[in-house]
Amino acid sequence: MDIDHLIDQAPAANQAALEAERQTYLRIHETTRAVLSEVGVETKNRRIISLLEATGLAGYDESTARLYLLPELIDQCLDSAAKTYAGDEGMNTLGIGGIPPFLYREGEPFPLPATYDELEILIRRIKENVDVVRFFSQPVRVHRGDPLRCNQMMDQVADCLKVTCSAYMDGDDAVKWFAGREDWHDSICGIKSPLICMDDMMDALVKTAEAGNNLRLTTMPLAGRTVPQTPEACIVITHAEVMFMLAVAQTVHPGMLCMFGGMPCPTRPDGNLAYSHDAMNLLNVAVARLNLWVTGLPTVQSGGSTEQPDPDDRALEDGIRGRRILCEFGVHNARHCFGVLDNLNFFSEKAFINDCDAHRQFLRNQTEPFVLKPLHMPVDDQAFDVIQRIGSGDYYTDYHTTANISVYDQWVERLREEKLLPAP
Repeated sequence: MDIDHLIDQAPAANQAALEAERQTYLRIHETTRAVLSEVGVETKNRRIISLLEATGLAGYDESTARLYLLPELIDQCLDSAAKTYAGDEGMNTLGIGGIPPFLYREGEPFPLPATYDELEILIRRIKENVDVVRFFSQPVRVHRGDPLRCNQMMDQVADCLKVTCSAYMDGDDAVKWFAGREDWHDSICGIKSPLICMDDMMDALVKTAEAGNNLRLTTMPLAGRTVPQTPEACIVITHAEVMFMLAVAQTVHPGMLCMFGGMPCPTRPDGNLAYSHDAMNLLNVAVARLNLWVTGLPTVQSGGSTEQPDPDDRALEDGIRGRRILCEFGVHNARHCFGVLDNLNFFSEKAFINDCDAHRQFLRNQTEPFVLKPLHMPVDDQAFDVIQRIGSGDYYTDYHTTANISVYDQWVERLREEKLLPAP
């Protein structure tokens, strides 16, 4: 993406705001480097500790069980990481992400995973809609299913990228099944927000890096719960967690593909996800821009979905609006865009078909060239201070985070006032 060109082509009234936004992302990246070097990441995984300390650019404090990474290590790993990959279709490529635990069934009183037969039907539906679904992970969990067998069923869809999570597979042979496959990516979440290694998942990350699989480094910080409430501070922790995993992967296998897959999410005052909120989509666009404008890493974000538990008209409207926001601001890749309900808990065949039809109609109506719009993301000059103060603790307890519970509403309202968002 040629950011300078896009800013130059934007309306003159927006160019100063876009330049200021670029400075915000540069500041977020610098804050992230400080977080990793001064706050560190909690871990007891001796393999990870030894691996990173051997670079001479990381150190472990036994008294705090925290591993600290010097900024030079982050810079070195960003320099070595792949910036392109086979199958990258560029901006606004949408797909199915995650593995919802339950399959939506009309009138079913108890939520249940899918059967293999139901998964086969869903895979056929995806195959029929690859004109809009350009990548997909397993659409729903199979009851007591073998993850590799599920992936082998998915492999019949040839004309799009597939995404797995080898961390749930038994044996090295299963992990190595994806090695050298350009049409498969391995999604690993090795960090539990805020800044805490899941040591078994980090072992899985090392294993897939050794196998040479294409990696998607994922994490899901929740604003006001596991990270500060403000968009800027939320993105800082998202960025720090992915940069830590990047450092591990690039140390094991320099030059490998490590897509940035952090998917921060705003929450409601009761602590539940706010997946239908406009700010969910805006927050993930901001993370995509951080990478497209600063790190150069390929990025896959989240959005275009719904909190609704049923595939009703409201669920469809949420998806239409979310996908429109993602595409009008420009997001690179975005997952969870088709068929997912109830804050990622259910996958619905009906919702999937409706979402695909709606997005197809949206694309037919797109006749104007893309014009870069400013996000006007709120500034938080206390982001580093609050992260340093709380570290891996409970962000519910901090006044700065809870006092800003309405910041996402205010962010959306500003963009509406400036007519940068579609009318509600």
